[in-house]
Parts: sequence; structure tokens; C-alpha cells
Amino acid sequence: MLYPLNIDLTGRRIVVVGGGTVAERKVRGILAADAGPFISMIAPEATAGLRVLAEAGRIVWQCERYAHGMLTGAFLVYAATDAPAVNAAVAAEAEEIGALVNVIDDAARSDFQVPATLRRGDLLLTASTGGGSPALARAIRMELEQFYPPSFEIWMERVAVLRAEMRKALPTSRARTEFWRVALGADILSMVRDGELEKAEAELRHAALDIRA
Repeated sequence: MLYPLNIDLTGRRIVVVGGGTVAERKVRGILAADAGPFISMIAPEATAGLRVLAEAGRIVWQCERYAHGMLTGAFLVYAATDAPAVNAAVAAEAEEIGALVNVIDDAARSDFQVPATLRRGDLLLTASTGGGSPALARAIRMELEQFYPPSFEIWMERVAVLRAEMRKALPTSRARTEFWRVALGADILSMVRDGELEKAEAELRHAALDIRA
């Protein structure tokens, strides 16, 4: 049974061994966190997308085959090659140095699994099957994409502002609880899904006035 954990990767060294499509998916997932980690990719060849990222300076590409000793200083390691023997060697070194490792297609050898992820600004939604069925996790993420469209990213920013305002406007815990009951109601969330953010915000402000009264 896996324990869910959101982790700050700022300043951490992350090593991805492999340069194929799976490795690219891992790299882009890390970069999406926008935490400023140091990503090192070890692979003699790389996809066009990874080459672009390396040329842009977003990752450091060590254009060579993996060899023992290349993981020094790593916090997270991804063994993402199509060679089981190489992946096993990467996992063994990661264990030696105390780094957490994810081995593609080998949940038993992995310290962690990367869930299917949907980001809407600060809103982070994940689905995981513990490695049992990645396809199911992706299918659930696709459903979440429909239920939480991009408008939620902008809404999260507005909600942060409203939250700060309501702390002052609604001084009692009971009043703030009532406000958030309205904010999380089906009517408001439906407006957000439809992109009617101004209308949703206006409704909430009117609700705050009623509650305060």
C-alpha cells in the first residue's frame, strides 16, 4: 500500500536514466511542478522533445551510457530505459546512495510510483493504482480533465484573494464556514466549469454580505 505525498523538489538533483518517450514523460512531469529542480538525463540518444529541453537549458543531458557512480548526489532517480539489466543496475546504485528510485514496469523494485496527474494552477489532482493498472489511472485523469476544466486554474487565484478578504469580512468561524458552504456548492462550481468566473465571484460576494448581515 502506497502512502500519498506531495513533495517540494526545489534545488534537488533528479536523475533520469533513459532518453525515450517514457523518460520524456517523466521529465515533463517534473518540470510541470515548476519547482526549479536540477534534472540530469543520462542517455546516449534522446527524443526530439528532450533534445529541445536540453538545448533550452531546462535539463542537463549527459550524452553517454549509464555507468555506476553517475547517480552521486541524486535525490530522486528514474530508471527509464528499455533494458531491464540497466534499470536493475540503476535501482541498485540508488539504493546504495539512499536515493528514491522509480523503475518503469517494475513496481516491486520501485520506492515510489508517479500517479496520473492533472494540474489546474495550485489545484493538483492525482489518480494512482499502485502500478497495477496505469491505463486505468490515465482514464480517471481524463475524466477529471472534463470535470475540472482550465477555468479552475484562474478560479483558484480568485479564491485565494477571496479567502484573505473573508478572514477580515467574516470574523466568526461559523460565518466563514457558511461562506465556504456556498463557495463549494454545486451552483458556484457549475459556473466555474462554464467559465462564468465573474458571475461566480459576484454571487459569492453577495453571499458574504448576506452572511455578515
